[in-house]
Amino acid sequence: MLPSLRRLQATPAYTQLLALIKGDLKKAMIAKNNLEKNTIRLVLSTVKNSEIDGAKQTEFELARSLNKMIKQRIDSSHAFKTQGRDDLALAEEEEADIIRKYVIALPVASEEGILNKLKILLEELKQKDGSTKIGSVFKEITEEVATNWGSSSAVIKAMVPGLYKEVFGQKK
Repeated sequence: MLPSLRRLQATPAYTQLLALIKGDLKKAMIAKNNLEKNTIRLVLSTVKNSEIDGAKQTEFELARSLNKMIKQRIDSSHAFKTQGRDDLALAEEEEADIIRKYVIALPVASEEGILNKLKILLEELKQKDGSTKIGSVFKEITEEVATNWGSSSAVIKAMVPGLYKEVFGQKK
């Protein structure tokens, strides 16, 4: 499917954030703020590459991509600090702050919030039936539940095994 047709399948939050990012790019260009302009261009490039690769165009996938970019900048900042290059470390931290602003603008729950909700769900399932299998837990996590929690089902399902073991006290 062509990227332009896939854009029609984007969620409203995804589309709104892209509009915000493009507006901020214009402002940065007018203000001649090179750091912000270049960072925003990197964000837009990452988004475009993920669209070309066929990634789902949801706020959850966008948050995942932006968080990955933030983590890369933080890691680079630490590496520069250990090498005594505080000027480069500061630039990386500023880029991370610019990208973080867009993650915060997304209607996506934090990892801690999702973990808390998942733990509550698992404890409720344990109270109903202490021998609930992990497969039954996966069936409980539908797209509707994920949307209500402000996440995607894939993110929640990735957290299930660790919490299942903690709540039920067994592997599977």
